[in-house]
Amino acid sequence: MLSLARNSGSSTICLHSLRRFHISVTRYEKATPKAKNSGAKKLKKADKPEPDEMKPTEYPSGIPFHRSRIEAFLEELDASEATGPSLEDLKSMKPSQPAGPGSPTYPEEYENALKRIQRAFKVTQTTEFMNKIAYEGKLPATHREMAQVLIDKSWDWPPPHELERRQRESVEKITEDIPVSTATLLLLMAEDPHSFSVLGTKFGLRLSLGQSQEPVILAYGLRNGISELRKYLQLKSQQTVSRSIDIRPGQSISPSLVQMAIRKAKTYAEILPPQTLELTAFTDDALQKAERLIRRLLYLEDHELAIPLIAQIPPPINNEDSPELAYYPFLPGKNIPHILEKRRLFRLKRVATWLDGYDERESSPFGHSFLDLKGTKLEIDDYVAILGGPPLEGHARSWTASFGHLLFDTSTPTITSPYPGSWSIKSILKQIQTTNWNAHFVPSQPSLLFTNVPTTITTAHRVVYRPAQPKDSRPVRQISSEAAESRIFILEVKMEYDTGLKELDDLDGHDTSAEKIAILPLHGSHRCRTGVEASVDALLPEKAMDMRLTVRDLRGIYESDEPESIKSYLEQLLQFLQYQVDEQPAAPEKIQYNGETYILESSSSVRRAYETIAQESNKWGTGDISSFEDVYIVAETALNLDSQEKTSHCFIETSDCDPKNWEAFLTHSAAIASIPFTPQGGDRGFQTPVFSE
Repeated sequence: MLSLARNSGSSTICLHSLRRFHISVTRYEKATPKAKNSGAKKLKKADKPEPDEMKPTEYPSGIPFHRSRIEAFLEELDASEATGPSLEDLKSMKPSQPAGPGSPTYPEEYENALKRIQRAFKVTQTTEFMNKIAYEGKLPATHREMAQVLIDKSWDWPPPHELERRQRESVEKITEDIPVSTATLLLLMAEDPHSFSVLGTKFGLRLSLGQSQEPVILAYGLRNGISELRKYLQLKSQQTVSRSIDIRPGQSISPSLVQMAIRKAKTYAEILPPQTLELTAFTDDALQKAERLIRRLLYLEDHELAIPLIAQIPPPINNEDSPELAYYPFLPGKNIPHILEKRRLFRLKRVATWLDGYDERESSPFGHSFLDLKGTKLEIDDYVAILGGPPLEGHARSWTASFGHLLFDTSTPTITSPYPGSWSIKSILKQIQTTNWNAHFVPSQPSLLFTNVPTTITTAHRVVYRPAQPKDSRPVRQISSEAAESRIFILEVKMEYDTGLKELDDLDGHDTSAEKIAILPLHGSHRCRTGVEASVDALLPEKAMDMRLTVRDLRGIYESDEPESIKSYLEQLLQFLQYQVDEQPAAPEKIQYNGETYILESSSSVRRAYETIAQESNKWGTGDISSFEDVYIVAETALNLDSQEKTSHCFIETSDCDPKNWEAFLTHSAAIASIPFTPQGGDRGFQTPVFSE
C-alpha cells in the first residue's frame, strides 16, 4: 500500500491512515440499516440532484456533516491514480525555504528530501519521471539512485558527495595524458607554432608533448581545464578532412616537399604505399591549396630532371694536366627555395692551391670545352645548333642566360661531403651519373646589384603553364647533352598606375582624381604567348656562379583567342587591384588551348628592373678589360603567389644569334658569372672557400 506524507505547517497528516479511516466508515454505512424516522427525505430518481447539491454526509447516528478537506483530497487522489503524478508534483515537494548546497545542514536536508521522495512515489513512477526529464545516461539500478537523479535535475540539488568532489576538483591539480592523433597535433602546430602556449593559457594548463609510441599531450592543471581541452581536441579531430593524391610511377616525393606542404598550406601529408600521398587538413580550402602546391612542385622536379647537365673543363694552370675539383659546402647569403631547406647542399668548385695564379674573378669568355654526363666532349658554340636549329614558322626566337648556382643535395647529417677530397672533372660527372644526384638550379644575383640603382622598374605578373603529363609516363633523367623541347604557355602582363595628380600649383582647392590601374601586355601587344622551350644547365667550376641557357620560340596570342579562364582571371585581378573585391583571385590550375591541357607551373608577382653594370667602374675582372663593354642585364625579384616564396633572378637575353652577337652574348655571360659574392657593404676583395654565393 502506497503511503503519502505531506507537510502542512508544523503538523504531518498520514494520508495512509486517512484513507483507511475513510474505507472503514464507508463499509460501516453500507452494513448499518437506516432509521425509519430519520427525517431524511427520499429522493426520486427523476429528482436526483447534482453533485454540488447533494446533502451532507451522515454518520450512522444520523448526524449530518459537511465533506471535509481530507475527504476531498482522498477523492482527488483516487481520481489521479489513473493519470499518475506529474513533474509539478515532484517540484512542489521541494522545501519552500531550503538551506541549499553549501550549507552545513545540507547533507541532512538532502537525506530527508530523498526519503520523502522514495516514500511518495513508486519505482514505476520515478522511472516515468526519468523519461519525462529526458535523462540520457544509463538508467540507475535502484530506487534511491533514481531519486538522487530527480533531485539533482529538478531541484538542482547535487548529492553531497558529488558536491564535495566538485569543490575538491576546483582546487586540486592533476597530471593527465591526453591522446591525440599525429595529424591533429601537426595541424595545430602548423596553424600556430606556439599552439601549446596558446592552448595552455586558454585552458589554464601547462602542456608538453609526451614521449610514447602514440603522440600524447601531458596536461597539468585543474580537472575542468583538462576536460575542456580534451573536448577541444576531440572537436578539432572531428573537423579534419582528407584527400589522396596518386603519384605517377617512378615519381619520387622528397621529405622536403612534404614538410613544405605542412608549413605553407597548413596540411598534414603522409606517404602511403605504393604511390599515394594522403593529405589531411581542417578545411577544404587548405586541402585544395596543398594539392595545388604539391602537384606544381612535383611537376617542377620532373621538369628539372629533363634538363641536361654539362660541365666546363677547367683550363690548365701552370701546365697542370687535369685541374682538380671538389664539393664545397654551400652556405647561402640569402634564402634558398623552401624545397631545399634542411638539406646539405654542395657546389662544385675548382681546388686552388696557394700562389698557383688562379683567380675565380677572371672574366675570360667560354673559350673551353664542356663534357656531358656521358663524357661526350663539345663546345659551347655547339649549342647554337643543339638548342637553336631553324626557328618555328611564325614564332620569335630569344636566348636567355640565367645565373645562379647548381647545387647537389645529400642526406648525410653532417656538413662533410659524401665524396671528400679532390677529383677530376670526369670522375665528378661519373659520380653524378651513378649516384643519381640531381643538380638543383637556384637562381641568384651578383652582389653588385644590391647597391646598383636600376634604370627602369616595372611591376609585372607572370603565369607559366606546361602540358599535362600522361598518368603512365615516368620521369626520365637526361644524361646526354641533347635538350628536349617542351611546350609552354605564358601570361605576362604589367601594371601601370595613373594617379591623375595635377601640378603642385593646382592642388589647392581642387579634388584629385582617383587612382587608375591598367593591366597591359609586358611584351609587345600580346598578353599571352605560346611556343616551345629548351634549356641546358652549365656547371662552371672556375666561376663564382653557374648558368642556365634557355632558348624559346614563342608567338603571341590575340586577346580574342585567349582561353576563357584566362580572360575571367584577368578581369577578377583588375577588380582586386581596383579595390572592388577583397579576395585576391588565384590563377586557373588548368587551361585548355588548341585542344591541349596545360597545368599551372608558377604564378608570380614580379618586380622587374633593368640594370647596367659598367665593368671599368666595378673592376671585378683581373684580366684585360679594355675589350669588354658595359653589360645590360635584367634583375627580377619574384614572389610565388602559391607558396609565398621569394626568389631573385638575374639574366641577359638576346634575339640575334649571328656569330658576332653570339660571341658578345657569351662574353657578357662569362663576365656576370665571374662576379664574386661579397657581403653587402663589405670589401669586394673578401673571399672565403666556404661561401659560394
